[in-house]
Amino acid sequence: MADAPAPIISDPVPDHPLLRGRREIGRGESTIVVEAATVDGQERVYKILSSPTDYAYYTAADRPVGRHFPVVFADHGTAGRSSRGFPFHIVEVERLYPLPGSGETTDVATKISTAYFDACMMWRNLAQDMGRIALHHLTATPMGWADTVRESLQALEVFSDEYGALPDLIKADNLMMRKDGTLVFSDPVFME
Repeated sequence: MADAPAPIISDPVPDHPLLRGRREIGRGESTIVVEAATVDGQERVYKILSSPTDYAYYTAADRPVGRHFPVVFADHGTAGRSSRGFPFHIVEVERLYPLPGSGETTDVATKISTAYFDACMMWRNLAQDMGRIALHHLTATPMGWADTVRESLQALEVFSDEYGALPDLIKADNLMMRKDGTLVFSDPVFME
């Protein structure tokens, strides 16, 4: 029996001057995404985050950065509270795109997701820690990753350990891409 999909946050877009009149373009379990202005040719979005883990992933001084992580332009503060009780944080980030049905970026993302899922199954007896162990498995086992992908997986592992986050490299929207085809770990962690 397949797991039920994660629930999508049901809260309305918070009332805030930055968000008024902006088109909503996506939702996740703890995130609402709305369009932002394009600045100097760079498309941007406002991510309205209701998870402390997501907020840390996008704004902490020691968050993972580099080629395969989202570019963050600004932290615009809070706008009320979510129905889960956490503050909504508005963070301006680069706009990312879903992976196409095929191509090099999709192949790498599929390899990461498949290897991660297989490692989760191998370590499933560790219950809650299986995701962290599975991520470590991806960083420690030679799998032919490009150096930038391997380094990004290692940075994600360090972040997950330090923040008590659980990695999720299986859900489709957690691996996205830039227009140039660069794979980006868009939302690869969640709260315990």
